[in-house]
Amino acid sequence: MKIFVTVGSMFPFDRLIKEIDKVAKEGKHEIFAQTGESTYLPKNCKYKPFLDYSENISKMKQADVIISHAGVGTVIDIMSSKKPFILVPRLSKYKEAIDDHQLELCKYLHKEFDATYLTNESEIVPALKKAKAIKRGNQNEALLKEIKSLIR
Repeated sequence: MKIFVTVGSMFPFDRLIKEIDKVAKEGKHEIFAQTGESTYLPKNCKYKPFLDYSENISKMKQADVIISHAGVGTVIDIMSSKKPFILVPRLSKYKEAIDDHQLELCKYLHKEFDATYLTNESEIVPALKKAKAIKRGNQNEALLKEIKSLIR
């Protein structure tokens, strides 16, 4: 299984990158991680700190599953890709974000669309079996407005 991991560009997300590296060490999946500002660098998978937008979209297209932080722009891109995904929100208690707006977005997407999200990164392997795509057709504009209203 090809897995693309993306953490965005703000604040380190070592908690997720460390867990992905553990999964990669098992050798069952081909994993590429966009590591952002994370200080932990993977030893068991390919990675790059930052990707430009076209590289990011290309990695999404190549992946069987996407594991991502819950940044609004990234979530919209993932949903547009129609790929199965798992969201791992950055949490303020770990100083990964200044508040828990990503968790709020995850709860909303789970309630409305049964999207898979984790607050405990060690649950990634079982979550890979449950990951699914959310197919919204031409309703992405309405969804974007809903999401924006949640984070204001």
